[in-house]
Amino acid sequence: MAYDYNKNAYFRQFPDLDYPSLGNDRQSVYDYNRVKNIFKRAVIRDDIYDSYVTFEKYSIQGDERPDNVAELIYGDPILDWVILITNNIINIREDWPMSDADLNNYLTEKYTDDQLSNVHHYETLLIVDGSGRLIQPEGNWVDSDHSITYLDNGVRKTESRIKSVSFLQHEIALNDVKREINILKPQFLETFLRDNREIMDYQQSQQFVNRKLKKTENPRIISPK
Repeated sequence: MAYDYNKNAYFRQFPDLDYPSLGNDRQSVYDYNRVKNIFKRAVIRDDIYDSYVTFEKYSIQGDERPDNVAELIYGDPILDWVILITNNIINIREDWPMSDADLNNYLTEKYTDDQLSNVHHYETLLIVDGSGRLIQPEGNWVDSDHSITYLDNGVRKTESRIKSVSFLQHEIALNDVKREINILKPQFLETFLRDNREIMDYQQSQQFVNRKLKKTENPRIISPK
């Protein structure tokens, strides 16, 4: 499917504001600058977001950026903002996984080599009894002296099955969690884009000029009493 790059560009989604020119006293009070209303936000329709058939899981590979994923999924890197919005990612520096180089720089600045090798926490390992019954799930944080006692076919057992996780392993795991995202399936993309454009349209008001433009009040103009 061929997309209009200009139509689908992120900042083209935002409507405009005619904002009074306040920085130059020589300008007329009736002069306005046209700017994008970046404070207007759109949300995904509940029936789309809540439907498990609308999304599919995707694991970000290596140093992939949102534009790389958008090009792979939608054939258009300019739709990177769709990837971010559908995953509720606002701060890409915090919510998108770091590249290998960025992660290495981050760890070097935050820790010494000795600190990276220190134990950050302990996690449980999987325990099942002879009948396959779950006794202990894996991945729970526990103290270093954690143990569990249970009956296995009438035999009392006590086990301490845990593993240590270093600061390095912990930081890598935190970054890897961010690699698992939801992808809006391509067949629902046009519906999402259409809904987004409609939500961005202005409704009738005193400031309304047209669906894509509002004019704000100029405080230098004195209204008649």
